[in-house]
Amino acid sequence: MISSIQPGTALAFDNPINIAASPSKLGANSALLASAMAGSRIVAVGSRGIIIYSDDVGATWKQASVPAGSDLVSVSFPSAKKGWAVGHGGVVLHSVDGGSTWVKQLDGIQAADLTVRYYQASMAPDAAALVEREKSLQAGGGTQPLLDVYFESDTTGFVVGTFNRIFRTEDGGKTWTPWMERTDNPGELHFYSIRGRAGALYLTGEQGAVWRFDKASQRFVAAPTPYKGTLFGLVVIDSDAVLAFGMRGSLYRSSDQGRNWEKVPLGTPAGITGGTVLPGGGILLTTQAGGVNISRDGGKHFQPVKTSRPMAYFGLAPMDDKKIVLVGAEGVRLESIQ
Repeated sequence: MISSIQPGTALAFDNPINIAASPSKLGANSALLASAMAGSRIVAVGSRGIIIYSDDVGATWKQASVPAGSDLVSVSFPSAKKGWAVGHGGVVLHSVDGGSTWVKQLDGIQAADLTVRYYQASMAPDAAALVEREKSLQAGGGTQPLLDVYFESDTTGFVVGTFNRIFRTEDGGKTWTPWMERTDNPGELHFYSIRGRAGALYLTGEQGAVWRFDKASQRFVAAPTPYKGTLFGLVVIDSDAVLAFGMRGSLYRSSDQGRNWEKVPLGTPAGITGGTVLPGGGILLTTQAGGVNISRDGGKHFQPVKTSRPMAYFGLAPMDDKKIVLVGAEGVRLESIQ
C-alpha cells in the first residue's frame, strides 16, 4: 500500500489537554489512579481523563463531563461540592457540583507562561535561574505533569509535580502563584505528593526526600529520610507524627515533624501506593501487589487486611471507619475493614 502522507507533511497532534474525555461504559473497570469522598459521593479519577462518581455506595456509576483527556492522577475534595483533580499535561480541573462536571483552570502551557512572567518580575535571589529553567521547559512543550493536589479549604490549596513545580491558590484556583523559590530543593527533584493535617503540611519526592512547611519562614524545609529511593506519598497523622512511603515497601515514621525517622517494617517488597487515616484513627496503606495493611497504633505497626478481590492498588479513600474505596488497575472496589 502506498502511503498518502507526502514527504514533508506533518501529522497534526491533538493535545489531550484540549480534548474532552471520551464517553466510556467501562469507566468503573478501567485503570483508576485516585479517589476521594465528596460528602457521601464517591469520586474516582484515572486514565484518559476518566472521572466517575457514585451516589449509591458503588452500586452504579456515572461518568463526569471532563474537558481534558489527559491521565488524571490525584483528586481532592475539601467539601462536598468543590473539588480539584490534576494530571498529565499539567492540567488542573475544578468542579463545583460534587464532581458531576469539571472545568479546566490551568494546564502546563499556561503554567509555564505564568511562571516565566512571575519570576521575571520577582526579586527572589534565584528568580533569573527559575526563568531560564522554565523557558527551557517551554521549549520542550511546556506541559510538565502535575502529580498531586491538596486543598485545605474551598479556597486554599496546592498542586505539585515534576522539576520542583509547586503552585498555590488562595482564591479557589482563579489565580495560581508559583512557589518554586520557597522549597529547599536545589536539585529540582520531582514532587510526588503533598498532604496536610492538624496544621502540618509535607511534600515527598525523589531520593527519599521529604519537606515540611515551616510557617515562620513560609518555606518547605528539607526533612530527609534515610531512604534513597522515590517516596510516593504521605500520611500526616497529627501535628507531629507523619508517615512517608514509597518503592519496595519502604515506610518511614517520624514523631517529631520529620527531624528523625524510623523504618517501619511492612513485610512486603511491593511499592506502597496509597495511605489514609480512618475517621476512628486507624491508618491504612495499599500496595501495587494488592495488599492492604492497617495500623491501630499511630503507624508504629501494621497488619494485613484481607480483601475480597485484590488487584494492583493505586489509591484509596475512607467512606467511614469500616468501609473504604480502593482504586487500581482493574477499576474501583469497595471493601469492608474488620
